[in-house]
Amino acid sequence: LLGFLLLSIGIWLTRESQIGMSPWGVFHDGLGKQVNMDFGTMIVIVGLIVLAFSVIFLKSKVGVGTVLNIVIVGNLINLLDNNFDFEYDSIYLAVLVLSVGILFMTFGRSLYISAKLGPGPRDGIFVGVSRLTKIEVKYVKPAIEFTILLIGFLLGGTVGIGTIISILVTSRLVHLFFRLLDFDPKSEHQSNSLDYFQKSLN
Repeated sequence: LLGFLLLSIGIWLTRESQIGMSPWGVFHDGLGKQVNMDFGTMIVIVGLIVLAFSVIFLKSKVGVGTVLNIVIVGNLINLLDNNFDFEYDSIYLAVLVLSVGILFMTFGRSLYISAKLGPGPRDGIFVGVSRLTKIEVKYVKPAIEFTILLIGFLLGGTVGIGTIISILVTSRLVHLFFRLLDFDPKSEHQSNSLDYFQKSLN
C-alpha cells in the first residue's frame, strides 16, 4: 500500500512538472484529452482493459496487488489533482518536481512489486507478450512502450525532456531499488489471487 501511495504521488508529480511524462503517462494524458476524462480515471480504465486483455489472450495471472493497483493508483491521482496544484515559471523547479516524481514513482513501483502480491496490469503485459512471442522482455518492453508513447503523442499527450529522462533512468532506478530491497525479479514468484487466499485460509 505504501508502494501504491508513492507510485501515485510520483506519477502525479511528473505530470505536474509539465515537461513530459513516461510513455504510459503520455498515453493516459492524450487519451484523457480526447475523451474528456480525468487523467487518473484514464489510468483506471486503461488498467482494466489491459488486465482483461492479458488474462484473456496472454493467460496472465491476477494477483491481489494487480487489482489494488487498478483501484488505488488512478483514484489517488484524481484526489491529488482535485486538492493540489503547482504553479511556477522556473524550468529548474520543473526539473526538480520531475526528478522527485521519478524517484517516488520508481521506488513505489519497486516496493509494491517486491511484496510479491502480483505486478501491475501494465507490467504483466510485458511478461505475457514475451511468453507468447518467445521474445525476451528486454526487447518486448521498449517496443510496447515506444508504441504507447507514439499513440499518446498523436492523441495530444504531453511529451518533453521529462519523457526522455524517464525512459533513460526509470528501468535503472527500479533495478537499483530492487537490489536495495533484496528482491530478484527473475527468481521471485508473484502469487495470483487464488494462491494468496489459499495461503490465508491455511
